[in-house]
Amino acid sequence: MSLSNQFLGLFLALLALQLGLSMELPQVTWIGIGLCLLGGFRLVKVERPTWGLLFVLFATGGFLGSQVLEDWAVEGSWAQTNGLAAGIVLSMLTHLLWLYAASDSNRDNTEETVLNRDTQTILVFGLLLTLMLSPPESTVIILFGVPVALLSVSGVLLACLVLLADRCAGVLLSRLLLLLPLVLIVPLTVALLGYGQGPIISALGNMFPRSSNYNPTGFSPYQQLRATAFLRPSTRAVMRVIADQQPNQYLVGNRLVHLDEQLVWQPSARPLQTLNSFDAEILPSGEWRYPLDNHHANIGNPDSQTLTISSLSNANYVFVNPGSGHLTGRFSGIGRNAADVLTLVYERGADRRWQLETGSSPVPDTISNENLLMPTFWDDTLQQKSQEFQGSEVQQTVDNVLSHFVTRRYSLQTDFDPNQPFHDFYLNDKAAYCFWFATAATLALRANGIPSRLVGGYVIHERLASELWLVRERDAHSWVEWQDSQGYWHTIDPTPPSITAFFGGYDSSPLSVWYHTLAGQWQILVDRILADELTANLVRYGGLLILAFLFIREYRRIRGQQTKLDTRSLRWQKLWQRFLNISKLPAHSSWTVSTYAENLPTTWPASQSIAVREFLQNYNVKRFSVNDEQAIKDVEEELQKCLKILGEQL
Repeated sequence: MSLSNQFLGLFLALLALQLGLSMELPQVTWIGIGLCLLGGFRLVKVERPTWGLLFVLFATGGFLGSQVLEDWAVEGSWAQTNGLAAGIVLSMLTHLLWLYAASDSNRDNTEETVLNRDTQTILVFGLLLTLMLSPPESTVIILFGVPVALLSVSGVLLACLVLLADRCAGVLLSRLLLLLPLVLIVPLTVALLGYGQGPIISALGNMFPRSSNYNPTGFSPYQQLRATAFLRPSTRAVMRVIADQQPNQYLVGNRLVHLDEQLVWQPSARPLQTLNSFDAEILPSGEWRYPLDNHHANIGNPDSQTLTISSLSNANYVFVNPGSGHLTGRFSGIGRNAADVLTLVYERGADRRWQLETGSSPVPDTISNENLLMPTFWDDTLQQKSQEFQGSEVQQTVDNVLSHFVTRRYSLQTDFDPNQPFHDFYLNDKAAYCFWFATAATLALRANGIPSRLVGGYVIHERLASELWLVRERDAHSWVEWQDSQGYWHTIDPTPPSITAFFGGYDSSPLSVWYHTLAGQWQILVDRILADELTANLVRYGGLLILAFLFIREYRRIRGQQTKLDTRSLRWQKLWQRFLNISKLPAHSSWTVSTYAENLPTTWPASQSIAVREFLQNYNVKRFSVNDEQAIKDVEEELQKCLKILGEQL
């Protein structure tokens, strides 16, 4: 085996190590390294994969990833939270190892040849996986104050060695010195890769895990009025919503009541609440249906509706519509903290999704003075401004507050007085983003004696299909809830409609939209097919058996074709060897039939030379004939005639 192929084997072993550490599955590392060794020594002849085999391989990887890997993987790991993508990535690794084992040892790279196609494929896709996967924290060191991913850098260097090894065999050491500048600028290279990795991963949807230093720009349990996290909103998807009709556009994540001096909203002082299976009813599907406190007035939306929401992130936060009465899913408990943030305790391997039932009869909530408290920086100028919104009744006051703020300008770029930012925004009608408008509206209502609170979550506005919506981190939003005299809560959104221009400026990539549309439609189809447990098991195991059958049949087909080709080649080789043995011509592996015809011995009689040339001509014409059996029979007859003349002359 050539030196280049040895470095290629090390490259694949390093890739298996990175995948095993990234997925927290040591079995991936050991199996990958073992297959590298077997493929390197070529102890067993392996046929090159066809397109049909690759389709079965990736379909099987995705199937096993979603159905098996999610149950085997470590809780919270990438392979457990996104088994489908992890299975596809493992299929890619298997494909690269397969190509390495099936490559022809006679075609190893030499100094006269370029890299063969299989080696090029392994390097290209192997480097893509190496650079797209976030490096495990245990393999990152600090060099010159910059984190350096050892596995990623080593993979790039090994790929360079594969390119250099055979063609620079005599001067490999001197050529390696040319890589020294690359090693010296590794910190800069890694930093550039880090900046480019985020946008690429966002464009690919959720196929790859986010890096450990990833800064989310979406929902936060405690809302802070700092623009730094929102100047570059992320388009990464966080939820997929399925509904048979237009859903309520608001998904509540928290409700906050106290605003401190640092302009950070804090929750009320109340203990953590929990719901377990004793508080829920079990459905025939095996899911649990939990009741939720619904204190929200169903004005404008009296009809019940069911939403199915799938989480596409690792967070356990649950987002609900304002009028949700029940929460259904495969989780063993629900927690509610002081900020009204709901978190779920999922069962092992369960889908990270939930169903919401809205439209149930609400019950009034307790009217608390907490929802009337003003911050310490509130003064007479702010109070005087707020009293200008007072109407003849509560609803008129709410309408006045709402009308004032929605006519102002939305902008992520703010320019406030650093000493009194809220005064500058509120009194001078400056442009801002949703947190400022929601905060100002909440305080303006309280200043007029109307209990209110700030609400944070997401808005639903991106429609992918008739029943499918997508929520991204850029859709994080804040709005307001106010309480009437009976205790019912109402939702208002004081953010100006010009926010739609913001959404238009952060459109998702076509690839991301296509990926999530396909994934959402696939989920809808699977849910309908697998509604019954017996049908689900039949589809799972039946599909696996079908894939295994297709794989075995396709592999046997190409193996049979290769055996047939090998047998054919052997018969032609024997025929050619008989000719060389009788004619006493030299065996030159680099000579063609034409070369032999041009270099016959000048001492041969004319009849002998004519007979040999006629045989060579027939051999050259019929060597690759479609009708192989007839061609060999014809050439054997020509060989007998030639050998007869040669026997008479020799």
